[in-house]
Amino acid sequence: MSDAKLPLIHKAPVEGLAIHVARAGLAIGDAAWLDRLSDGRVGVFARLKQPLFGVIPRHREGLVGHLGPVAEEIIAPSLAHGDDLRVRIIDLVPEHLSNGYPPEVYISVWGDPRHLQPMLSAVDLPPPEPVKPTGSRLSGLRPA
Repeated sequence: MSDAKLPLIHKAPVEGLAIHVARAGLAIGDAAWLDRLSDGRVGVFARLKQPLFGVIPRHREGLVGHLGPVAEEIIAPSLAHGDDLRVRIIDLVPEHLSNGYPPEVYISVWGDPRHLQPMLSAVDLPPPEPVKPTGSRLSGLRPA
């Protein structure tokens, strides 16, 4: 197979935010990475701005939050196989722009889809039936 990465998750919310989004120095397009937390969930990590004594600029790697159960189920086989994933911050809503709602951080995950499992079997849905064409595409046309 080629080394090209395909989208595994287009947009997934980061739940249980462990940071103040406006002060963390995150921006759209920043790189992030996924790793298992001690409680078994999949954590989202990134380089965060954490100034020393509130004045001296410093960046450290830190926990942003964790993935939800559906996104975790999609990514778990790739993490188990040690696949190289490309994770990016794709959307942010900091506290001062959230209009009374909680702040939000969204990520996208790109990687090799060979370890993905069909989601239809995970939710016990039957596979879709193929659509059979009926008649000709020109059957509704009449000669003038």
